[in-house]
Amino acid sequence: MRRGLLHLAALAACLAAGCGREAPKDAAPLRIVSTSAAATHILLALGAEEELAAIDSHGSIVPGAERIPVAGRGSVLSLEELTRLRVNRAVLWYYQRELAASLRDRGIAVTTVPPLRLGNYAELVQRLGELTDRKREAQRLVGKFQAALPAASEKTGPKVYWELYGPGRAVGEESYFGDLLRLAGAENCAAGSAGGGSVSLEAVVARSPEVILFMEGSGSAAEIAARPGLAGTPAVKSGRIHPVDRVRVLEGVDPAGAVRYLHELIHRKERK
Repeated sequence: MRRGLLHLAALAACLAAGCGREAPKDAAPLRIVSTSAAATHILLALGAEEELAAIDSHGSIVPGAERIPVAGRGSVLSLEELTRLRVNRAVLWYYQRELAASLRDRGIAVTTVPPLRLGNYAELVQRLGELTDRKREAQRLVGKFQAALPAASEKTGPKVYWELYGPGRAVGEESYFGDLLRLAGAENCAAGSAGGGSVSLEAVVARSPEVILFMEGSGSAAEIAARPGLAGTPAVKSGRIHPVDRVRVLEGVDPAGAVRYLHELIHRKERK
């Protein structure tokens, strides 16, 4: 009798602990769609290519992302493609609010990338490291990033006007590109403006830029030099009007390399 009671007690304890039940299935593997080139670059650098299920077409420009399936363009993603690729997490830019709401309604969790600056880049790396369970790799990547960035120079460098895709739209001081310019040793002619700040031609001329940069494919050195008033600026007189390779300065993609590239552009010798 006593032995039977012991058997019953053991059976009850076993049932309470879940003995004999089917083990719970593991959570679904992480499958990410990224519409942020910065996040795409970081995820690849962390070794999370297996988790990166899809990107948008803009992200195809990121080195190493050529093999990742494209699920749309910008904020227009194919739900059929996301379903086919079993996407369960989206990494989106902060301004893609409607897309974020739509994906959440469909059960896809969303991680938001804030306005990117060099000052919060390490934080983004760490967040994505946590998301993909690669905290150690994230720490290494942050250390590499911080070691590669040059220290800000106290010297006043050449005055630079960096035009974004058309007249009057310049790289603002308080922006990712503005951060790159500062570390490259330049004085921004659009100082005081925000991200993609508007600046008048008169204001640019008044600041006498010594170097003019423009995004490759958005204009030409000849067209810029021919604008009224610019002919008399030091940049035009010395021929220091340079196109910027968009791939070399992608937001969040090799920031240290972007700084070195810009430093080379703005410190080229003047035309004799």
